[in-house]
Amino acid sequence: MVSPGRDLMYVNVPKNASSWTKPNLLDWKWTEDNYHDSQLDITAIVVLRDPVERWLSGIAEYFTLYHTNFDTWNSDVFDLVFDRICFDDHAEQQVKFLHGLDTDRCVFFRCDQYYREDFSTYLDEQGMPNRYHKYEFQHVSDSSPERKKFQEIFKNELEKSKYLTQIKNYYEADYRLMDSVKYYGSR
Repeated sequence: MVSPGRDLMYVNVPKNASSWTKPNLLDWKWTEDNYHDSQLDITAIVVLRDPVERWLSGIAEYFTLYHTNFDTWNSDVFDLVFDRICFDDHAEQQVKFLHGLDTDRCVFFRCDQYYREDFSTYLDEQGMPNRYHKYEFQHVSDSSPERKKFQEIFKNELEKSKYLTQIKNYYEADYRLMDSVKYYGSR
């Protein structure tokens, strides 16, 4: 998304509070765009999330969207899921959404308990006063029994170090990126 003055853009990374962020930017008349297609070279707002937390949310989203009634859980199914890890964009590596961006021109936010407050403060500093820090997140697992069920199933399996290691290895580039950037409002 791009601001009306085209001096800021937001890079959408699914499962990083994007369903909450996009409508708030629409309030300020930001428009849909693609920095690759439009060859935008402006400051980008990027939200990053812990890869394991994001994967749990992403795999729960995938099963909720495409396999809501699935209930045949066994070691073969878990091996298949953890061998593949990414089934759609909700669990894709975060670095892939930033391909071609100059990370030195990005304002990074952590998708954590402070994100709403930090995002609101940042927009206010950019001349977009708001009350977004009071708005609840959208599409969270706690508000959806289906998402919560799938998230709990996979969270329990992550207790097995083999699977957790597979997840962390898959998201190694995300971890490197997250360790290399400075976050807005870092605490």
